[in-house]
Amino acid sequence: MKPENAEGMKMLSLFVVVLAMVAVAHGSVVPLVKVDAEHSSFSYNVADPSTGDFKSQVETRVGGTVSGQYSLIEPDGTKRTVDYAADDVNGFNAVVRKDPVVAPAVVSAAPALLTARAVPDPVLVPAYPPLSDVYSPNYPGPVYPGYPSYSGIYIDPEVYW
Repeated sequence: MKPENAEGMKMLSLFVVVLAMVAVAHGSVVPLVKVDAEHSSFSYNVADPSTGDFKSQVETRVGGTVSGQYSLIEPDGTKRTVDYAADDVNGFNAVVRKDPVVAPAVVSAAPALLTARAVPDPVLVPAYPPLSDVYSPNYPGPVYPGYPSYSGIYIDPEVYW
């Protein structure tokens, strides 16, 4: 065997060993379902007859499993109820029901009566001073010794030349 082939064979065998180690490491990874004893729950309920907003939700989590239910009154007057459950194995699953319901009538509040009160007339103040205070056609312009002075009168060259 030649020396350059021996070096190549050494690199090839090293590559095969590393590849075998990666395959073994990859094959040994088994997804495990996390099991813990933590639990939590919450619920809320909204009932507002003035706006017609009626909804509720209840949810419980034990370990990696979540289950719950929420419901609401749809604009068409039906009650939508959703029962759901989720975990790491089965994913999210929901069952939706629509039940007819007679929602309470929306009660609108009577508008408050406002009494008129005296408001003074606005005072008009100009945003800028009058143009006559700022520009005067007879303004002689700045005076620079040794230069012709500006007369303040504009002469249109197209008219006079």
